[in-house]
Amino acid sequence: MKIAIVGTGYVALVTATCFAEMGTEVFCVDVNTEKIENLKKGIIPIYEPGLEDMVHRNQQAGRLQFTTDLTECLDEVEVLFSAVGTPPDEDGSADLKYVLEVARTVGRNMKKHILVVTKSTVPVGTAKKVRRAIQEELDKRGVEIEFDVASNPEFLKEGAAISDFMSPDRVVVGVESERAEELMTRLYRPFLLNNFRVIFMDVPSAEMTKYAANAMLATRISFMNDIANLCEIIGADVNMVRKGIGSDNRIGNRFHGIVIEQISGTVGCAKTCRFHIHGTFNNADGKCCK
Repeated sequence: MKIAIVGTGYVALVTATCFAEMGTEVFCVDVNTEKIENLKKGIIPIYEPGLEDMVHRNQQAGRLQFTTDLTECLDEVEVLFSAVGTPPDEDGSADLKYVLEVARTVGRNMKKHILVVTKSTVPVGTAKKVRRAIQEELDKRGVEIEFDVASNPEFLKEGAAISDFMSPDRVVVGVESERAEELMTRLYRPFLLNNFRVIFMDVPSAEMTKYAANAMLATRISFMNDIANLCEIIGADVNMVRKGIGSDNRIGNRFHGIVIEQISGTVGCAKTCRFHIHGTFNNADGKCCK
């Protein structure tokens, strides 16, 4: 199976390399010529334990290729992942200009069916915008070509991204058709064979799952930091408290194992990845969901 992944950032590069490791032929696309040329030379723009060796291994095996031109591989792939950046806009909401530009490029150049999968962290409703952008370009061309859109949010932790991808708690996939589900099932077949959970749902639910997970994890960090502040005031040991509440099966101890450090005599923020939750309850049209 051949796929394309647009973007060479943290999520994109890890995703591309791990799929290649599982035997999929992957085209990794980025408009940044310097970054692509460096990747071809084996120069990795990010640090993730084990990633550099994995990139080199799959490049040498011919399963991982890098290009600046999406049109070079568009006719060859069955699935295209959009893993470009979604930087905060002026109001804090996700800026979808790169996501939608990928969609327009697909619509302007596609010649056969393709499944376009959003991997970036995006507001609920983005898949509809992606579908609309592709269809508008097809209408301009005066052609009728079937396509599907899907959502496959990432749940990677920096420093453990490869193990998170290769041995996931779950894989969330939002689809709109049986054809899209069949393609994603083929792509994730190695996970299914290894009894990892691949959960299929509708697209809005998949998009919301990502934001809900981020919000929940951020809430737990904030909660533990507040508990740490209280422990300092009353003379309790936050590590003992964390151990005590984490032993409750309803709560669990995996994410209470966060690192809390003393900064200027006060308990600082937990050291973990930054969570993209600002604007969680704004949909892709910028409307507040009440």
